[in-house]
Amino acid sequence: MVNHTANLRQICRKLFARTGILVLLSTPAVADSVYVDMARIDSGHEGSQLGNIWAVDSWFLTLVTLNFRLSGVPHGSYQVRLHEMPDCKNPGEVYNPFGDAPGQRIGDLLSEMVPENGILGGIHGIKPPTLTADAHKLTVIEMRGHALLLFSGDAALACGIVREGEWEDPR
Repeated sequence: MVNHTANLRQICRKLFARTGILVLLSTPAVADSVYVDMARIDSGHEGSQLGNIWAVDSWFLTLVTLNFRLSGVPHGSYQVRLHEMPDCKNPGEVYNPFGDAPGQRIGDLLSEMVPENGILGGIHGIKPPTLTADAHKLTVIEMRGHALLLFSGDAALACGIVREGEWEDPR
């Protein structure tokens, strides 16, 4: 199988080189994956586990996708934000390396999520705040070492740390 893949790459390189199209077949796509364990941080519920969010770089969408598996989430509308520090007690400001206005910050990941029967689930692609060809797209590697928070209005409900480390296989 490996020889077939190598042969296919050689054939494609020759084919695309003759037509003048540049294809990066020899360089694998850089992707990352991490599970973020989410626990409640609101008063009276500190430490109660809600589940996890699997963050993975989507090679197809070229965007981070977040796969939510949270249960026991109170009724309401929630936002997901990435913060500067890897600390749930003091997460710092919303991740904003470009100094953009609120709502345009790269750390404003999802603006409205509503749980059904206490379950917050589903797969969500994280689009850049401005959709242009040169827009910065967040990656899992960039998310590592930051806190991921679930907010309802201005009140934080849950937090998890996007761990530093290696690729994590699907659970």
